[in-house]
Amino acid sequence: MQPRQRLLILLVALLLPTTLAAQTNPPLQSIVLPLDYSGRHLYITLTDEHLGPLTLMLDTGFQRTTVAATVASKGEIRSSFWQRSISYNGFGAGPTKHRYQTISLALHSAQSPIFKEDALVADFSGLAKQLGHPIDGFLGWDFFGKACATFDYAPARLTLRDPSRCPEPVGPHAILLGQWTPQGLLLPAQLTFPTGPAVKALLHFDTGSDVTLLLNTQFRAAAGLTPDPDSEPSSNAASARESHGWGVNGRYTTDVVPLTKINLEDQLQLNTGNNTSTVIARPGAFAKVHWWEGASAAKINRDGIVGNGLLDRFTWTIDPSQKRIYATPAGTN
Repeated sequence: MQPRQRLLILLVALLLPTTLAAQTNPPLQSIVLPLDYSGRHLYITLTDEHLGPLTLMLDTGFQRTTVAATVASKGEIRSSFWQRSISYNGFGAGPTKHRYQTISLALHSAQSPIFKEDALVADFSGLAKQLGHPIDGFLGWDFFGKACATFDYAPARLTLRDPSRCPEPVGPHAILLGQWTPQGLLLPAQLTFPTGPAVKALLHFDTGSDVTLLLNTQFRAAAGLTPDPDSEPSSNAASARESHGWGVNGRYTTDVVPLTKINLEDQLQLNTGNNTSTVIARPGAFAKVHWWEGASAAKINRDGIVGNGLLDRFTWTIDPSQKRIYATPAGTN
């Protein structure tokens, strides 16, 4: 086994390496599928045998593959006697409880089967307008957590391989082990703000987010922010500015602050020189899951997420058999 590699990324100037270091129907051979990278979101078009062509967002941050109710209405939507509702653990100040419905999907590209499982059905009214892009659903972690998948941002493409033979990239790359859970992948990180020492975080690897980092309210003090800016607006960091986002549970409000350094598992170290911003949630922006949903579910999004504002600087390979992901500097393939 090769030693774990290490990359030092100088985003202000150059990217320099320091030390080199089941999907239901997995493809038996490599399949390369085109993607559309628009508005810092990755989209793919796949075909279901009953619903027809579907435009899906690649979203490792969504636990279950999900289809819009307007699209699912063309097929057979099923309800469950035992489970009537589902709550989404994530950002947004709107209702968290949603009706639990499913539909069987059999997604393929040309003659290649891609995904054959039950998907959730959800109301996405207004989402396409919010994104500025057509969308019929999300291809979620229930797919990526089982597939050997490599996704490039430029050119935008998805490469799928047999998960039992997931190759390690050739050339400089980092190996991140993370914490693999049924809900998603968590990456241990250290974050440094201009106002103080580094703080630890467990970040959700989320290709469905367009931000660089989105942190929860417990990091406000480390970033020099008051706990509740609505009650003490003058005590916020001078460099902060108000921002608004959209999450799985609707709209929410954050503060944008500079970030000096990001360190993922001591393998990816990004010195940003205050040129990268992170958004930190205000009170009420995050909905927690119930304790009975399990410890791993409670960890997801608890600290925050790392999104495409950072992820698109790399090519990523998810290796479910070895429980690791590989990060290769963008443009080196």
